[in-house]
Amino acid sequence: MIRYHNRVNGKRGYMKTCFKHMIGLLFLVCWSHILGCTSSPIEQIVIKGSTTMAPVLERLAVDYQRPGQQHIIIEPTGSVAGIRALIRKDCNMAASSVLAPTELLREAEESGVFLNAFPVCRDRLVPIVNTANPVHRLSIMDLKNIFSGQTANWQSSGWTDSEIKIVLRQTSSGTCRMWEQMILENAAPSPVHVLVSSNSGVLAAVVENRYAIGYVSNAYLNHEVKPVQVTVNGSSTHLERTLFLYVDTRRMSGTVKAFLTYLHSGPARQIIADSGFVPMKQLK
Repeated sequence: MIRYHNRVNGKRGYMKTCFKHMIGLLFLVCWSHILGCTSSPIEQIVIKGSTTMAPVLERLAVDYQRPGQQHIIIEPTGSVAGIRALIRKDCNMAASSVLAPTELLREAEESGVFLNAFPVCRDRLVPIVNTANPVHRLSIMDLKNIFSGQTANWQSSGWTDSEIKIVLRQTSSGTCRMWEQMILENAAPSPVHVLVSSNSGVLAAVVENRYAIGYVSNAYLNHEVKPVQVTVNGSSTHLERTLFLYVDTRRMSGTVKAFLTYLHSGPARQIIADSGFVPMKQLK
């Protein structure tokens, strides 16, 4: 019994020793994992700005990002709001459908931010009316008179004696600013209008009112509204613009640079074209 008892105690001591060694080994492994063997944190890119660009940027992000490596967040806040967020360092890039206005360039300079615009693609602004509206073409001057409020009745365009319902975008929108530059030549818009916050909002407002007129990005056109041909001196023309991604060159990380490079790749150009825009690579 005594010998048997000693053998058991010896065996137990041996097992205790092995157990201590295992605990120590596990501790060393875990500690080395914490110090040097952990996986790299997921790189994140936050893009704020243009509601026009948001859908195509979402598609590009899905194609570009890799699980566990990059995570791209798109926040459609409006072009001007996006650039302001970049100046405040609240995002890595700002999507804008208009060149940064003078007041934002001044604000960036005062904040020590160096804004740089990278062209992503080309787009067209298209005036739209309700499908019940027989008007199919308007000149630049016609549009200026309508959107400034000088022309307030559809009868002047050869239709019915009914008030024109103007649908406008908010001033934080790059699309709004481009329209005012191209059509109103920075004159004040009509004080009588419906104000919406996105291309989709314009579409919905025009669908709901047979006397409405608005404007959207060509990428948003659908069969529920009717595009209006724009003319200059009797000849058809297009209201084209470039869409940009703005960065602060002082804070441009390698991750941001890699994403900008990807935008000129074959897969990215195909996604841009499929989304209704014109890739920069295709421009002459």
